[in-house]
Amino acid sequence: MNDPVVVGIDAGGTKTRAFVVTRAGEIVGRGAGGGANLMSSPDPQGSIAAALQTALAGRVPSAVVLSCAGGDRDSARERGHAILTGLLGGGVPVDVTHDAKAALYAGDRSGCGVVLIAGTGSVAYGRNGEGDEERAGGWGHLIGDEGSAVWVGLEGLRASAHAVDGRGAPTAIVQHVVRELGVAELLDVLPLLYGRPHPAPAVMAASRAVAMAASASDAIAVGILRRGGNALARAATVVAVSLGLTDGPVYMAGGAFEQIDALGNHVRHELLTMLPRAAVEAVREEPAMGAARLAARIAWG
Repeated sequence: MNDPVVVGIDAGGTKTRAFVVTRAGEIVGRGAGGGANLMSSPDPQGSIAAALQTALAGRVPSAVVLSCAGGDRDSARERGHAILTGLLGGGVPVDVTHDAKAALYAGDRSGCGVVLIAGTGSVAYGRNGEGDEERAGGWGHLIGDEGSAVWVGLEGLRASAHAVDGRGAPTAIVQHVVRELGVAELLDVLPLLYGRPHPAPAVMAASRAVAMAASASDAIAVGILRRGGNALARAATVVAVSLGLTDGPVYMAGGAFEQIDALGNHVRHELLTMLPRAAVEAVREEPAMGAARLAARIAWG
């Protein structure tokens, strides 16, 4: 309990994770909370507090880094700093960074390469050996986030609405959405879609529905995942080319890849075409560990 520790927090749209890590890199505490997106979650402070309290278990950290979507924007950084200072007091060094940077440090200890995140949202981010950084995507669910779980869900709901109206081809997504949400017909989905905190339950259920329909070779569902995979691969390629990292590595991270196997397969196929020399692999550690490595730099250099 007396060993010096740092904390890395990964605050996503649907879940928050906190890791307490020693100077030797050992994880000695873990905590979890609900969604803590600083722009859209209903109670980010409560979710961060729950994860932090459980993980620390009474320890006083040497530094804390919070990673979150939009964490490179001044407004989000200020809010994140205020939350951490309120929870920890002013004596603990804290920083706020974007989730892609933490995911890259989870994949590569030196923080070099390209990381492609597809979770509640999506973004590609990269950093080369000279410290140059680039990003593509990360524009949010209203105008971007192609290939993310929310994008897949929204595309599935659009396809379902068109199918029910007769404006589009029939798709098994409709039946999967209705069953996932326990409603009688697609119209009954609307109260679970509009006026709900982001991401709405209907959207996430539709994301699962698309995955199930695609696994049974439903043409509409397969097409959605192919389009999402292409958009994600293009984002990673733009970043890699800009930074001179066409040989990779390209790391893949996020809940959408974990929950929708076909999406990851489409991304890998597209990347082999766009970046044929690049090494593509999954991030094998959680982004909270990447945030902890950034916190260790603050605490110990």
